[in-house]
Amino acid sequence: MSIQARPIRPLYPHSEPRRPVARRANAAHSRRAIPWLLIGGALAIAGGLLLTLLAGAVYLASDGETIAAGVSVGGIAIGGQPVGHAQQRLFSEDWAARPVTLVDSGREWTLTLGALGVRVDTASTLVDARRAPAGSSITPRYTIDLNQTQQALVALSQQTNVAAVAGDAPKSGRALEVPVMLNRLYQNVQGELADGRLELAMIEVAPPAPEPKTVEHSGATTVHIVERGQELGLIARQYGVDVQAIVALNGLADPDLLYVGQELVIPAAGIYQPGAADAPPAPTSAGKSIVVSTGQQRIYAYENGQLVRSDLVSTGLPDTPTVLGDYKVYVKHVATDMSGPDYYLPQVPYTMYFYQGYGIHGTYWHNSFGRPMSHGCVNLPTGEAQWFFNWAEVGTPVRVI
Repeated sequence: MSIQARPIRPLYPHSEPRRPVARRANAAHSRRAIPWLLIGGALAIAGGLLLTLLAGAVYLASDGETIAAGVSVGGIAIGGQPVGHAQQRLFSEDWAARPVTLVDSGREWTLTLGALGVRVDTASTLVDARRAPAGSSITPRYTIDLNQTQQALVALSQQTNVAAVAGDAPKSGRALEVPVMLNRLYQNVQGELADGRLELAMIEVAPPAPEPKTVEHSGATTVHIVERGQELGLIARQYGVDVQAIVALNGLADPDLLYVGQELVIPAAGIYQPGAADAPPAPTSAGKSIVVSTGQQRIYAYENGQLVRSDLVSTGLPDTPTVLGDYKVYVKHVATDMSGPDYYLPQVPYTMYFYQGYGIHGTYWHNSFGRPMSHGCVNLPTGEAQWFFNWAEVGTPVRVI
């Protein structure tokens, strides 16, 4: 867009200064001008006094304003108080320390507003209070830092999540749906926190599918350190061994009771990498290509038809399945915000979109790879997503089966 410069106006309103008028003594004219000067000065003084009186009246009216009777803000009674006093009371409140109760099916946890990244806009809240009719109970005006909220919810998920149990007595698990929670707070933080309670959005996690077979191994073992969010079924699939083999080798009385940092002896020499016989065929025999298997919950990278890397993923849940078919990576973002009808995710790392809003990307809000967990995208551990992001170019074929 071009900007047209306006011509600069001259300092004087005329093209050139007027010539000075020669001074002449004119006593009669001067005598006639003096009374008018005196009258003008008196009027100016009177006008100034009037303005001063008006300003004082406005000040007194403002200073005398009170909040309507019975008005409260977040449980703080400020009704009947002068606006200045009410303002001081709201500003002095430690809003960040206020507790928020997070609930799920009879279970409860407590975080503070500050820990959730929520702040109170005291100035806007005071405006609401001044306008409120008598007896009103007002919810404070909130602002929110969604990055801090995301970190708080991911940390909370360590307590809220319940691992699914496989085996002879399978049991469903529960997982905190962080994207949905972020979206709800993004859309209406004031409404969500109005009563100081926040209902958690949880995903029902089905028990892991039975392992199809036990992978043969040489008798060598590997020590696995349990990480946050991992469960025995996921660990077994990662190494390509049977769950019961890990249970027996480690003498686990309850396979559902794992803790972060726990050492497990795995009856396998190393991380299981599917061979050519286990992997689906490459989409092309020349160049790079990617295959995502929704049935196996794995991603495969091929170069000139040869498998070069594979890892566990989480594809779409039954209500939000990942699209199937042949596509190509059409854009890449080191970090990007994602949103949908019921979720919001800030700064999702290493994202490669391959069809409309469907992408392959890193995941910071869960660690349950190996089972459907997403709203349609292909979730990867962040480190693996970085590898695929650096390896694949725009235009790389992506086949989803």
